[in-house]
Amino acid sequence: MSDTATPYAVGQRWLSETETEQGLGLITQMSGRMLTILFPATDEVRHYAAAEAPLARYQLLADEQGQHADGWYFRVTEVTQQHGINTYIGVREDTQESVRVPEPQLSAQVAVNHPMTRLLAGKTDRLDMYRLRQQAQQHLQAWQQSQVAGLLGARVNLLPHQLYIANQLADRYQPRVMLADEVGLGKTIEAGYIMQRRLLSGRSQRIIVIVPDSLTHQWIIELQRRFALRFSLFDEERCEQVALDGGDVFASEQLVLIPQSLLRHRTWGPQLVAVNWDLLVFDEAHQLHPEQPQFALMRELCQVTAGILLLTATPEQAGAEAHFARLRLLDPDRFYDHQVFVAEQQRYHELAPLVGALADAAGDSNPLNATQTDALAEFLQRSLSTAVLGDPTARQALLDELLDMHGTGRVMFRNARAHVGGFPERHLVPHELDDEASAIDWLQQLLKQHRPDKFILICKSTAGALDLAEQLRIRFGLHAAVFHEGLSVLERDRAAAFFASPEDGCPLLICSEIGSEGRNFQFAHHLILFDLPEHPDLLEQRIGRLDRIGQEHPVQVHVPYVVDGASEVWFRWYDAMTAFTAPNAVGDALYETFVESVRELAEQQPLDAMAVEQLALATEDKAEALRAEVAQGRDRLQELNAFRPQPAQALVDRIETFTEQNSVAAFMQEFWARFGVDYDELNADSGWLRPTDQLRTPLADLPEEGITVTFSRAYALAHEDVILLSWDHPHVQQALELLTEDAFGSTCVAMLQNRALPAGTWFLELTFSSRAVAPRELAVQEFYPRQAIRVLLDSQGRDLSQKVPASSLDKQLQFMDKKQARMIIKQLRPALQQAMVNAVAPAEALQRPLIERAQQQIETVLSQQLARLQQLQTRNPMIRDDELDAIVTRKTELLAALQQPLLQLDTARVIVNIPA
Repeated sequence: MSDTATPYAVGQRWLSETETEQGLGLITQMSGRMLTILFPATDEVRHYAAAEAPLARYQLLADEQGQHADGWYFRVTEVTQQHGINTYIGVREDTQESVRVPEPQLSAQVAVNHPMTRLLAGKTDRLDMYRLRQQAQQHLQAWQQSQVAGLLGARVNLLPHQLYIANQLADRYQPRVMLADEVGLGKTIEAGYIMQRRLLSGRSQRIIVIVPDSLTHQWIIELQRRFALRFSLFDEERCEQVALDGGDVFASEQLVLIPQSLLRHRTWGPQLVAVNWDLLVFDEAHQLHPEQPQFALMRELCQVTAGILLLTATPEQAGAEAHFARLRLLDPDRFYDHQVFVAEQQRYHELAPLVGALADAAGDSNPLNATQTDALAEFLQRSLSTAVLGDPTARQALLDELLDMHGTGRVMFRNARAHVGGFPERHLVPHELDDEASAIDWLQQLLKQHRPDKFILICKSTAGALDLAEQLRIRFGLHAAVFHEGLSVLERDRAAAFFASPEDGCPLLICSEIGSEGRNFQFAHHLILFDLPEHPDLLEQRIGRLDRIGQEHPVQVHVPYVVDGASEVWFRWYDAMTAFTAPNAVGDALYETFVESVRELAEQQPLDAMAVEQLALATEDKAEALRAEVAQGRDRLQELNAFRPQPAQALVDRIETFTEQNSVAAFMQEFWARFGVDYDELNADSGWLRPTDQLRTPLADLPEEGITVTFSRAYALAHEDVILLSWDHPHVQQALELLTEDAFGSTCVAMLQNRALPAGTWFLELTFSSRAVAPRELAVQEFYPRQAIRVLLDSQGRDLSQKVPASSLDKQLQFMDKKQARMIIKQLRPALQQAMVNAVAPAEALQRPLIERAQQQIETVLSQQLARLQQLQTRNPMIRDDELDAIVTRKTELLAALQQPLLQLDTARVIVNIPA
């Protein structure tokens, strides 16, 4: 593509310096001093004065690739010219036959954004844009190969147990597991982490989330606010609309959320199976029961979906057989017989004391005793000595082996509050009332006594919540925020904001039962149970809205009840099982045993005080026996496998280190300044972001009215209306994409003022991008992220890449105006083109060790993974054959992709020495 002196000739190919997007032009007519050029790619015709035409001659050099108008490619070996028209002699790349291609036969679809095309057509960017592109390349490479990409930007506190589960499952081939953490530990957060990392790494691309009908909007909002994941809600109305438009209903979006009731729909339910989902998330999975009509559809959906996440805090709430049926959804080959499963669980329970002793000893110098060592040796079927187990390192290694070999956490992850820790105390505050009519007066006095504290009040029904709010308004002028299932998403947000505001907010939020699900209000620590639910698990869910990790105060549980009334019976029963003051893992069993007796006593008037006391004593005894049974059968293996503190804390440290070392704030503020986005700092932690009239391109998540953003996780957690930006956020990802995939900053002319060099000395700095082309689900970037390979040539063609570092050279460069840059490019076109061709060989040489290093890493890492799973499979049947096959396939395909990496010219900077 070198410059050629006039005269022009009909049939020559030229680029427009002002309209490179027109593609390759063809001179069709010369009349006097006028030229006529046809641009076949756009079917546009332009007329130019020959002496002033803003055109650049397009000519291929030997060893360059060309494209014929019919679409095939060839490699140039020789160029001949006759009457000003070039003929390219070369080899066709697909057939390897010799070809002769006159330049009129070249394809008009030239790569107009290619740095060579742009530079030789005189298209250059400012020096600061070029530098910003270089930064983007460095940041993208660091992010792609980071072990915490996809875990960086959630609007949540960095809790080790959540990150550990996410890290364990997000990279697993087709994860099919049950997330069964106890209430308050954050199963929704864990699922969000897993989805975000899988989407960003390419392992998942089409996800369906199925949630209780009352939580659909809450899930949509939480996924957007916490993870910047935009799911589309498909309810009956949306399905009908899509069907009218003529498309496949659920195939129209990649990220879909549906209410559970849609599974029962005769039309839409069966259509779910036709979509190729690669991840299914089902919330409140304990509501799935094999006797339900929709269970068969769920079984079919799980059979055709690669990855499954079932979420439930009470996996055995509907009984052991229902729990087993849900495990069969995850792996029907593994869970084929309920009696076999029960026997296996008993075997795990026998191991529990040994694991507990080993885990307790792992952190100190106390060895296992001889009895424990012998029992452990018998279980492992090999000899062990107390001397060996006296070594803390040996004990930890053995514990890791036990967790790998026998841990049920391959299928079910269940973190216990006692194991994780970090929860507040619960304080019961009972309030005796004379009658139900006095409840409103009591409530008003309670709020008055505790100003300015915030209170959350939960009652059973929407009607009850609305009636209570109206009475408070009429009698006391107290305006409470109301939260119930009948509100729109916007109304719920407004109610929550009205309650949360420290300045203009209200002291009381009144919730219907939905208030015990979905939202967290941890800034409050007073909970009023205005009436009591019948099921202990529902009571636990209510208290769990405040009793969560991150709660900084003891939770005050206020329970008003009428003396000698029905509410006293329910209060005494719950108090006897300590449901108000501690998590209640045996509530369902107590419910099955006593609920009919409680109902009968509550209906009696007057109350039988002796019978109520007997009920309380019986409940207390039964609860104690059940807790002892749970403690004895406690699956320590499962708990330890779901949360290992040391590697979990290492994840937190990696996230904090990566965030600190790769400043997203500095990069994005520079990006906004270059791309026409106004950023006004509001305070030390946030700023107002809005597009200006100079916006270069539409940007994701940036409305015309603007948004408030922050780079501080702590600030975002305290201000839900502020967008948290991180390297994982779509807005930041788009910035990286624009600066690495588009033409922004790809060409530049800069001035060097070095008196030690002759005036006019020039250099060409080229950056080649190297990437392996592979299916997204293979996540090749984890081994071979997009690489930037720099080649620096001087005007004599000498390679100075290793002698002159990029950073030291860049510090000496200055801005050059476009007019001067254009003149220099015009003078140097032939030499620059030849230099670009010559730079390919040194770039390929620099690429070679990068490829070899990645190949070695793939061999090492994936071979280790395969060997570990093969060993585990001999002892742990939960290791599926398809997991082993997936590692072998991934290794084979990644190595094949690295055999032919894609090496492309990404940026070109011309540096000219003009001493001051």
